[in-house]
Amino acid sequence: MSRSTPPPSQVWAALADIGNIHIWNPGVQASHLTGEQEGGVGASRFCDLGGGNYLNEAVMHWVPEEALTMRVTGTNMPLAAVDIRFTLQANDAGTRVTVSPVYTVKYGILGQLLDAIFVKRTYRQGMQALLRGLRDYVERW
Repeated sequence: MSRSTPPPSQVWAALADIGNIHIWNPGVQASHLTGEQEGGVGASRFCDLGGGNYLNEAVMHWVPEEALTMRVTGTNMPLAAVDIRFTLQANDAGTRVTVSPVYTVKYGILGQLLDAIFVKRTYRQGMQALLRGLRDYVERW
């Protein structure tokens, strides 16, 4: 999934402010940093997704204006492992932002069935909304 947006520096500024993802991601009701580190590998955040659902995430890969990978380190959702990689690539239209989530579900065969019926579709919709929210946010600057 990808979208074109303003320059990489502007897009990076939004992504790198990891404690404030709730400002532009409609799937996050509230968020905040959970450690003293504000950015870079090792920085972490808490995301309240509403309905009692949450994510704890940590930065695993950080290349300013190029790439960011967040890893879910704790959640109450049926996800066993999640990495979400953002890549930024400058182009004539501004910046191409690509988000590449990789996840596995909990609960073995039951989780795979749940993934096929519900999780995969919901996750895809969430990533599309995340990209729209990011684009709309940086275009307002």
